[in-house]
Amino acid sequence: MPASSRTVLGGLIVTLLTACATSSSPVRVDQAESGLPNCRTFAWHASAGDPASLSDQRIRSAVMAQLKAKGYQEVADKADCRIAYQLTTREIPKAKPGVGVGVGGGSGGVGGGIGVSLPIGRKSGFTGTFVLDVIDNAKNAQVWSGSIDTELATAEPSEGEARDLVQEVLSVFPNAQ
Repeated sequence: MPASSRTVLGGLIVTLLTACATSSSPVRVDQAESGLPNCRTFAWHASAGDPASLSDQRIRSAVMAQLKAKGYQEVADKADCRIAYQLTTREIPKAKPGVGVGVGGGSGGVGGGIGVSLPIGRKSGFTGTFVLDVIDNAKNAQVWSGSIDTELATAEPSEGEARDLVQEVLSVFPNAQ
């Protein structure tokens, strides 16, 4: 094989491998024009009164652990700011291999072909978006929001997945002053 063909083949392989690699989704941040208020203490935004699911408990625990590590404090009432979150997930459909057969002709000849598609690099599981909001209690207004797209093994995040999601979103949240 000539050197130029090997170079082209090598470049094609690198391109294919790069295309199959998964990349981490960046954290998207939206902030009020007035900036963050002096949030030193946090409490949870009132929920609908439903019992806390395991996922809810995992996420709340991870959020408070991260905020405490950044110098903030959790209080029961009269907090400077409240925290709310939303996690939406949907199932990733399993990819199936496919086979195609074709026959054609022209100019006195007949030809045919068979094609096979293999789902390489597609995972089954769940995909979703995790959003964490900060609400200024004094203004009763949202002042910060961080979100990230994610892939999960199941519809409900494990303790490790919850910790990783929260850590990634709050990595762009400022430390306490």
